This record gives sequence, structure tokens and C-alpha cells, in this order.
Amino acid sequence: LCFWAAFAVCVLFTVVAQAQINPFRGSGSRGLSPEDNQLLFDSVARLNAAEPSHAGLSEPWSNPQTGSSGTSTILRVFRSGGMPCHLVRHHVIVAGRPAPDYRLTWCRTPSGEWKTKG
Repeated sequence: LCFWAAFAVCVLFTVVAQAQINPFRGSGSRGLSPEDNQLLFDSVARLNAAEPSHAGLSEPWSNPQTGSSGTSTILRVFRSGGMPCHLVRHHVIVAGRPAPDYRLTWCRTPSGEWKTKG
């Protein structure tokens, strides 16, 4: 079950990464590499697995090969629809250039999976 949850997160983040993490699309830059994306996904998975979760908890990632790095940080912990949730800010540097931060709300479903809340 954990494998499939992690796989679903990776698939979701691939779409999110294409839409939100690549501020340089069309400028000749390639954005985050697949390895960068995996490092980002892993940082989110560590935050989602942390117990207890609390505001300020951060997970950094870095890829010296591409010059990309970032930090995923829990900004707020709350409940929504009876589910534990947290708002995560993603600060990303793509190939040494800062990209706009973005925020996603993650909630743990009754089955134990973490999903983004839109």
C-alpha cells in the first residue's frame, strides 16, 4: 500500500512539477530533472511520514549534478473534513536560479494515504 501511495505522489508531483516548478519553461531551461523531482518527492514523503507533524518542520533536498535544490516546509497543521492536514511550502532553486515558491495542502485519508487537497 505504501508503495502505491508513494507512486501516486510521484505521478501527481510530475504533473505539479511540470505546471508549477518550471518557471523557465520556454526560456531554454529544462527545469527540474527526473532526479530533482525524485529528491523533491522524497522530501515530501519524509514530511508526510513525520510524527508528530508540526509547523516549521523542514526537509531539504539537493542535487549537486544539476545545481537544483529546495526545501519543503510545513507551514500549518490542521484538520479538514476530519482528516489531519498540513500546508507545505516548496522553495525550489532550479539550476541555481530561484523559482517562485508554491504551496500545497496535504491531507491523510482514512486509508492512511497522503493526498493533495485542491
